[in-house]
Amino acid sequence: MSRVSLQGQEYRSAFTLYSADGKRAADVVEFRNGETYLDEREWVEGTVFKNRHAGNLVGPFASPEDAREFIVSTSWFRGDDG
Repeated sequence: MSRVSLQGQEYRSAFTLYSADGKRAADVVEFRNGETYLDEREWVEGTVFKNRHAGNLVGPFASPEDAREFIVSTSWFRGDDG
């Protein structure tokens, strides 16, 4: 199945999640086409947050709630990955 490019597509930020230590963040974004993605970012000393995947979004997810459930269960977001 080929993916349609999200470039130039309208979206809204549903919400932003922050890890307990504040060093990781995930914006949950909903595109007009109904797909939901995550924009994962992490704190880098001397800057604010840097995108974790060089600008690429993670997804798609069926809903913002599915995206939330996914990210909060990852070892990266919990800070368990060393």
